[in-house]
Amino acid sequence: MSDQSHPTQALGDLTTIEEHLPAGKKLEDCKIVFVGDATQVCVSTMYFAVQMGMHFAQYGPKGNQVPETDLKRAQKIAEESGATIDITDDERILEGADFIYTDVWYGLYDKELQKDEYMKIFYPKYQVNDEMLAKTNNPSVKFMHCLPAGRGEEVTDSVLDGEHSIVWDRAENRKTAMRAIFTYLLNPNMKVATKALADKYQGELDEMLAHEPYKANK
Repeated sequence: MSDQSHPTQALGDLTTIEEHLPAGKKLEDCKIVFVGDATQVCVSTMYFAVQMGMHFAQYGPKGNQVPETDLKRAQKIAEESGATIDITDDERILEGADFIYTDVWYGLYDKELQKDEYMKIFYPKYQVNDEMLAKTNNPSVKFMHCLPAGRGEEVTDSVLDGEHSIVWDRAENRKTAMRAIFTYLLNPNMKVATKALADKYQGELDEMLAHEPYKANK
């Protein structure tokens, strides 16, 4: 993780979304709305969503929205993949969301503002609660969070622990994604790894990338 991106988180998130695809939908048919601050998780979510041809939206206050440089880069990717991007503080963007995702509003590493100042910016409009999920008009909407969560702040207990939540699947998948990355990167250089094993992992990766909608600007 850096201040700008969180790639292992993104891989785990994408795996989780694929596991919980709405009935009859493909990835490119899905809409994911990131609620709140434009954290590195939000930006990474935007990048994987547009690469896969999805509809990405950030629902957050002006001043805490996706940086212009990242947005322009993502829009260029979207032109190739067929994805759509919306950055707004209008709650109507929640309509039709398949996945609602959020992150903490502040962290221990954050020295710019104090907790109370962040609460004034985001609470209560951007708290993910039952009322917000209802505004999607999607009874099957799924809730995601990168964890750990600020209970009663960016998300309520009823959502975090409720039937729409897939946060624990996401946490497990992130760990699996990180292991997969290490396995792929290290196995070809390990003395116990045969060329056949290295070729197997390379073949699986090549096959996966062949189905990725976005090819340019790698």
